[in-house]
Amino acid sequence: MKKGIYILSFACLFTIGALSTGCGDCENSTEQLEGDANATYQCPMDCEGGKTYKEAGSCPVCKMDLAEAETS
Repeated sequence: MKKGIYILSFACLFTIGALSTGCGDCENSTEQLEGDANATYQCPMDCEGGKTYKEAGSCPVCKMDLAEAETS
């Protein structure tokens, strides 16, 4: 009986500890999302003459992954 209580106590403490320290970078993730909202993406091979996209994906012409376009 005592062994079951010890195991249950350990499991509860472990769960509380994992939940309280599980998301240390949550504040930074919202900053990254806000920064990505203004990002534009472009084919690195410039297949479409400088055409940009609002979302990451692949180029419809050459199928390469779009790269984040440099802002000037």
